[in-house]
Amino acid sequence: MSTSKEEGMKKQWLAMLVAAALTSSALPTYAAQNEIIKVYPEHQALADMTIYEEALHRRAMEVAIWATPAMNYKAMYDSLHETVGMQNNTDVVYHSKIQDWKRALATPSDVTPYGHVFWDLHDGPVVVEIPPTAADGTALFGTLMDTWHRALEDIGVATGYDQGAGAKYLMLPPGYQGYVPESGYKVIRQKTYYGWALLRAFVADKSEESLKKSSTHFKRVKMYPFSERNNPKPNRYIDLADKDIDGIVKYTPDYFAKLHDLMSNEYIEERDMAMMGMLAAMDIRIGEEYQTTQRRDAIFSDALKDAHEFMINNFKSQILPAFYADKKWTPLAPPGIPVHNFDFDYPSYLDYDRRGALYYDVFSSVKRYGPGNFFLEVAKDSSGQWFDGANNYKLHIDKDVPVSNFWNLTAYDMETAALIRNMPKAGTGSKVDGLIYNDDGSVDLYIGPKAPEGKETNWVPTDPERKFFLLFRFYGAKPQIFSKQWQLNDLELMK
Repeated sequence: MSTSKEEGMKKQWLAMLVAAALTSSALPTYAAQNEIIKVYPEHQALADMTIYEEALHRRAMEVAIWATPAMNYKAMYDSLHETVGMQNNTDVVYHSKIQDWKRALATPSDVTPYGHVFWDLHDGPVVVEIPPTAADGTALFGTLMDTWHRALEDIGVATGYDQGAGAKYLMLPPGYQGYVPESGYKVIRQKTYYGWALLRAFVADKSEESLKKSSTHFKRVKMYPFSERNNPKPNRYIDLADKDIDGIVKYTPDYFAKLHDLMSNEYIEERDMAMMGMLAAMDIRIGEEYQTTQRRDAIFSDALKDAHEFMINNFKSQILPAFYADKKWTPLAPPGIPVHNFDFDYPSYLDYDRRGALYYDVFSSVKRYGPGNFFLEVAKDSSGQWFDGANNYKLHIDKDVPVSNFWNLTAYDMETAALIRNMPKAGTGSKVDGLIYNDDGSVDLYIGPKAPEGKETNWVPTDPERKFFLLFRFYGAKPQIFSKQWQLNDLELMK
């Protein structure tokens, strides 16, 4: 549905991104011990494990890394179901305000309001209706995904299939052989029974008027079983504003009970049979009751902490190449996107190692990684030291940031990848009223536990008891970013 001009722009954008990645520094080997960041500093490995317990520990660690995207999905669904009673196939949840730390997700935006729908295909196909751009210009964009965060289709404006014209997306379960209409729907055959959508609303600003328009537009989204298409039941719309909802995976012993519950109700693909064998070797079998012991839980707790720290360090130090030759910033998107498209499913193997690391850090993917937005991440200062929430840092941003829309800097907790809890705000950027610019048009931002006097608007707060990382978002990224004619500077530790 895109024009040839738009397709040309997308190809040009992707070519620049690939070129940028190729000119970045090479991927490092596993980090030296002194480069490892510990998020469980008090954690000590279990002593006196038998050879069988050591095997159980190893298997538990590998399974946890493999299962990360699916458990990310389950944590989000369970949190919404338990907190606001959200149900599959009927409820649309949305934010009437920009989400803050009370909505715990992995690296959410603090400038764009979110909405979600979740569906279950056990009883047959489900329709997700995305409305066209409203007369007042309010629009949605986002992605339909399955249990493993594989992008099924982008929706809405920008890279969406419907390009803002709206569409009915027909989600079909694995192996579906029933009736499929020849027209009127974008048909999507899933490999899983469960799925969900991330919906974002375009808003001019954070004003009450703009957010009211986005809330109204979220309420135009519809979802219903295909069998009820001629007379669908009314949807329920649930506002998540100001509700404390924790959708972050917890690396505690009940992790495996939750995984057992999910896999007992999900379609098992051939590519995952080896891991189902790994679970069976851990005495966790589909079709049988989940059982555990105090000793097994102690081993699981140890293995899960190891897996969590491994994924954090793998993502922050290993799988992402430096975007600039002499700086610490890395692109949020991992190398190889044109091949694996965020699911890490290569022709000859599934790279669950890097997939797990990515989905520790993010909670969604995209089908068409195209023009518009680009993100850079950083977790170390100019001297190579990990950020510490007790320290104060300065980021000098050169003038004329090459974006057609705006830019934004956001801080996240290192352990959870969520917005830092109990902070008065999550970040700052060019859309913030009162942002202070230097005489030459550059901007200085201050990151730390306390704002410099008179610089509160340019301040990004941190928790002095927690480690953190930062995301810099370019909305409407221009070519100068990918050619690196314009570059972000490293953060300097303030004395």
